[in-house]
Amino acid sequence: MKRITLGALDYGLAFGVDRALRDLAEQGRISALGALVATELWPREFRPLIETVKASSSRTLFGITLAFTGDRVSPVSSRMHQTYGDRMFSRSKMNRLALLRLLPDELLLEETLAQLGRYTVLMKRQPDFVAVRDGMLARSSVARTVFKAIGHAGFDTPPLIISPVRSGLKTLRLQRLAKPYDLKFLPKADPLPEVSDREELHRLLHNHFDGMADMSFVAAIPGKADDRLRREEPKAKIAIRECQYDVLASDRFFHTLEKKDVFLN
Repeated sequence: MKRITLGALDYGLAFGVDRALRDLAEQGRISALGALVATELWPREFRPLIETVKASSSRTLFGITLAFTGDRVSPVSSRMHQTYGDRMFSRSKMNRLALLRLLPDELLLEETLAQLGRYTVLMKRQPDFVAVRDGMLARSSVARTVFKAIGHAGFDTPPLIISPVRSGLKTLRLQRLAKPYDLKFLPKADPLPEVSDREELHRLLHNHFDGMADMSFVAAIPGKADDRLRREEPKAKIAIRECQYDVLASDRFFHTLEKKDVFLN
């Protein structure tokens, strides 16, 4: 039997996404849920997530998705907010700064600690895992800062790290950086196919998990349309979210896992 971690990392983006993720977690249809604590909705959406933690299997992982880039997120730390205002870096800008070794490491450390603290204080629990939005953990300078912040946070049990890359030299480099902090990785696998046709997704999933390493992390973006999503995301992406939600919520999906001898960790 192969074990995989099927997870969504964008809790806090929109009410429709959050409701869908809570439902799937409580029904055991996803096995990991990552919260974006730097969004406008997080101060309202953490409370129902606490109830979902209580209602879900003890095997389900609940963690944090650190956000230093992208839209719909704002700095949490006061210094980052004072320096950069209400907007985070664009992905391209942060990649450029990292490449040139010009990232504001101390500010980034404070921001990481602030986001970890916001999750821990409001959820009244430590994160089971840490992910970083937009794959930025693949940058060594970012990884050093994130791992250092996790070490400073003083967690009783080190959280798992969602790997931003597949196996290879980058993975080995990240493992070396994480070793002093006793951090272990969930290996990255191909995300769920982003299609909007339910029959096509069912068909693709029949062979999707073939060849994956045990304990691989498979990312998904399920959700339901709401007014916020309709304003902020293209119709095509919303259709993909709704397709993934419907398929994951179906008995047919679990029958597929049984046939393929795959177990949601």
